[in-house]
Amino acid sequence: MLSYEGIFFDDDTIKLIHSLENPKLDVVNDEIHCTFKYHPNINEIFDELVGQEIEVLIIGYGNNGQNSGFEICLPDNILPYYINYDEDCSNKLKKPHITASLAIDAKSYNTKNLDFVKLEAPVKIKGVFGYWIKKDGKEYKSFEKYKINSK
Repeated sequence: MLSYEGIFFDDDTIKLIHSLENPKLDVVNDEIHCTFKYHPNINEIFDELVGQEIEVLIIGYGNNGQNSGFEICLPDNILPYYINYDEDCSNKLKKPHITASLAIDAKSYNTKNLDFVKLEAPVKIKGVFGYWIKKDGKEYKSFEKYKINSK
C-alpha cells in the first residue's frame, strides 16, 4: 500500500538539516521528507514526478519542545502536486515542511502547527520525489512508478 508520497532527502542532506536544528529533540527523524499527500487515491499518485530530483529552499525553523521542523519553499512547477491538506480544514493546504526531531511522545503530524521563524538566509537542498510503501509487514521508500495492483 502506498502510505504517502513526497520528497525524500539523502543522508548528507539530512545531516545538513540536523545541523540547522537547535535544539535537537529526543527522537531524531532519520527518514526526513516533505509529504505531498498522505494515503493518495488513484488520481493523486504522481508517477510523472517519481525519481525526479527537486531543489527546495529551507526558509523557516520552529521548535516547541514537542516538534522540531523546517518550513520549505517548493518550486513553482511542483506546487500543483502539493496537495497536503489540513485534516482540520479540508480546503487549507499545510505549509510545506519537514519534521527533523520529536519529543518522545510527540506526533510528527503536529509539525504543521509550529510557528516557523524565517531564517536569515534560505538554505538550498535537493531531494528526490518518491513513495513510502507499507507492504507485507515492511516499510520502505520507493523511487519507482507505483503499480496500482501492488497494494
